[in-house]
Amino acid sequence: MLAPEIVARIAQRLAAHAGLELPAWVVEARAQARIAELGVAASAYVALIESPRGGAELAELVEAVRVGESRLFRHRPQIDALTEVVAPALRARGRRVVRVWSAGCAAGEEPYTLAIVLARALPDVTISILATDVSAEALAEAQAARYPRAALGHVPAEYRDRFLDDGDAIRVVPEITARVRFERANLIDGAAPSGCDVVWCRNVLIYFTADARRRVVDRLVGATAPGGFVFVGYSESLRDVAELDGVRARDAVYYVRRGGATTHLPPVADSRARRPTPLPARGVPETVADDRTPPPILLPLAPPLDDTLALHGQPAAGRVTAELSARLAQLGLRSLTIDLDGADLLGDDLAPVLRRARAAARAAGIALAVRATRTGARRWLGRHGLDEDPA
Repeated sequence: MLAPEIVARIAQRLAAHAGLELPAWVVEARAQARIAELGVAASAYVALIESPRGGAELAELVEAVRVGESRLFRHRPQIDALTEVVAPALRARGRRVVRVWSAGCAAGEEPYTLAIVLARALPDVTISILATDVSAEALAEAQAARYPRAALGHVPAEYRDRFLDDGDAIRVVPEITARVRFERANLIDGAAPSGCDVVWCRNVLIYFTADARRRVVDRLVGATAPGGFVFVGYSESLRDVAELDGVRARDAVYYVRRGGATTHLPPVADSRARRPTPLPARGVPETVADDRTPPPILLPLAPPLDDTLALHGQPAAGRVTAELSARLAQLGLRSLTIDLDGADLLGDDLAPVLRRARAAARAAGIALAVRATRTGARRWLGRHGLDEDPA
């Protein structure tokens, strides 16, 4: 194990260089691996990355700690908002070329999803997507446009013709890859496009320090054309950004730049006959009042119990946060257990929600525990540092 002061100095260097604010256990684990690979003392490693000659190693460390979790057609409510709200709005404005920025694109699943969906929704429009990421390794994977065959399981049937068989993998068709251009860029100070109709940056902001997050949000907003759309993750919020108005559709939150024709947004074609609900000025509904309370999405949870929240199906971060917020607000509640054994799939975006909930519970004098007996769920807890007992 690394000494706490060593971990702290490494974390400070990551924050200063890339704006990353990561759990201590992540910093320690990744730094230990790098130290072992170089065969140096921990103190020497810190001295290296803090020195002018440590740029190459610092880049390697950023590569090691980067959060690259993604998949094709991830978070379907937001994908549906593209076809049901964004595409009709852009069509109504007479767009002949639609410009998109996929920021923090990881291995390319998100920009290719955007290209596939928008190309079909706007067949007579030129779709141009710039996809950026700080990781050279991730961008190499993205440009290959090749994914494990299991990745096709997340793709709706109507879009599977956009992929080719490639042995034990699938490959994105050339017609789609031609619409996406990849560049290496740091979100804090790298080059940013302008005049984008859609800016897509999901589950990235949660890993930045407060100062870096403000700088990144300014860049995202600055890249968006008037009337354009900025998508962020369910556990992220842009409620304090004056240049944005929030609109909620099918429980996906997107933000419309002030000056855009928000009154002309079409209703959402939804089997539940719901319409887009305008949010309060400069904000989101009361249930999503700040970063700790992202918007809910309607995926199944078990019926509520007084002291246990059992997750079933694919527990989405937003819905879990809404349930936790309601439960933690109950008068007289002294303990709460989250049971993960019924969950079919645990995404990495759920982990920061549970960490924030544990901190909020501790502040309220409530002991919040996360329980799992299944091997996969227990491994997920350990990987995210959630297997320790609440203080």
